[in-house]
Amino acid sequence: MSTAQRREREFAAREKAILGHARTMIRDAGFLNLQMAELARRSEYATGTLYHHFRCKEDLLYMLATEGMQERQIMLRRVVDWDANSRDRMAATGYADWLFVEAHPDHFRLEQLVRAADIWMRATPQVRESTMDYGEACARLVFGIVGDAARMGDLDLKDRTAQQIAFGFWTMSVGTHTMTHAEGLIERLDVRQPYVMLARNYQALLNALNWMPLQDPGDENALHMFFERVHSELFSDYPVPRWSGRKDESESQDDA
Repeated sequence: MSTAQRREREFAAREKAILGHARTMIRDAGFLNLQMAELARRSEYATGTLYHHFRCKEDLLYMLATEGMQERQIMLRRVVDWDANSRDRMAATGYADWLFVEAHPDHFRLEQLVRAADIWMRATPQVRESTMDYGEACARLVFGIVGDAARMGDLDLKDRTAQQIAFGFWTMSVGTHTMTHAEGLIERLDVRQPYVMLARNYQALLNALNWMPLQDPGDENALHMFFERVHSELFSDYPVPRWSGRKDESESQDDA
């Protein structure tokens, strides 16, 4: 190994260690309380060393978000490659998204943070754009499912693009996550099992688009059988998510 290669590996290892400490600090005290000097102390590096890796703490946040988007991409790739019809694969993107948030709550919270306008403006454009590239890669996987549906005759795009159709599903998922994880909001609204509701809404939108084969969104048995099928065939290495995805959930899945 050359000296340059060794230094590159040492740089990457140091960066990974710093990001690990930062993730813990953000989880424990929040991003606004993250101080670079304290991060340097915990990482056992000089503060100046941190700035060789991250120009500002907003850049650090975007790099943490990139790790989550890489995991999303892996999960979505499983859905894209699944031996199932295009409608089931599209519905399974919603399950994968739910499972991601349940299995990686830290990544989900980081994604919420990087969407804030103030953090967006303060991050270095190159770092910000690099993170967005990973997000776009995830989106392109979903666009591909829509394209497959059109080619196979499962869906008539009419005057719509794959991006426009996928956008509707994405906004439903983001809205559900945001409301479910807003402390006390769904309790106040008396909304139960929000992710089961999201799955029903996915099926209703698929029907509205006339995406074949049509299904009954109100068929509870079929919905839960679909959850079990997706999990067993694609995500058996993940814990089964709770129906609501809420941390304080104590109900059994049979209550859904």
